[in-house]
Amino acid sequence: MRDQADKLREMALNLKNQIEAEIGKDNKKQTRVIVVSSGKGGVGKSTLALNLSLSLSILGKNVILLDADLGMANIDIMLGLVPQYNLYHIIKGNKTLKDIIVNGPAGLRIIPGGSGLDELANLNDEELNRILVEMGKLDGECDFMIVDTGAGISNNVIRFLLAADDVIILTTPEPTSLTDAYGTVKSIARNGFNGSVFLVVNRVSKETEGVLVAQKFKLVGEKFLDLDIKILGHILHDPQVESGIRRQEAFIQAYPNSIAAKNIMYLAEKLIDEDNADNVVKPLPVKKGGIRGFFKKVTSYKQP
Repeated sequence: MRDQADKLREMALNLKNQIEAEIGKDNKKQTRVIVVSSGKGGVGKSTLALNLSLSLSILGKNVILLDADLGMANIDIMLGLVPQYNLYHIIKGNKTLKDIIVNGPAGLRIIPGGSGLDELANLNDEELNRILVEMGKLDGECDFMIVDTGAGISNNVIRFLLAADDVIILTTPEPTSLTDAYGTVKSIARNGFNGSVFLVVNRVSKETEGVLVAQKFKLVGEKFLDLDIKILGHILHDPQVESGIRRQEAFIQAYPNSIAAKNIMYLAEKLIDEDNADNVVKPLPVKKGGIRGFFKKVTSYKQP
């Protein structure tokens, strides 16, 4: 009887291990976290983050957009939304993730950051566990989390950039914008960022300008930073972008046939396309970390 009981326990244990292994296999998919930033303000960073997120949604991806621009959080304003809660309410245990998420167009979900982002740098163990548990619920549930940060190289911005799987740096062809964008890339490179850095050139007057500016930026990064900057693409200057902002509507939906909308849709396709025709951006495996890993890095970052 004892031998039989031992065998049954062993069978049960083996079955348990097998089930856990299968569950582990199913849960290997993790959300790809991409942070969008720029060297200076006023170059269209939040507009890119919003419209790129919507483009990914339109292409069938499940996308979360986190508004992490501490000083100028405005994604909700751009869409005419009025969120009641933000990350602060999760940190303090007043609300759950379900309570603070705002539903946007095309199935896009938006997480208002607000004052909660300031709190991330000084969480106690209980608050840290709470934010990791709540945000970790999104891992595997969505394909992308796009994070709109502030501009420049403040401590808060660098924290988010270094925690990301990948970074998109936005610049315009103006020399000051390019210099500041380079400064941002230099800062994360010197801090050991090991993800991919993508470059987007905004408000170009013609296709050739976008290609030339991007190639020069890439070469400088290779020569002085030993960094392989990946050219994601460019966005032509389009007055309909401003029209969409005034209407509090994403121009990718308000003016889907505009040149800027087509440019951004192309950027989204390149991020998810496994057979890139021009091989400018090579397909990347989803890295370990996901949303839970992202917030762990954000909360544990120490300023050098």
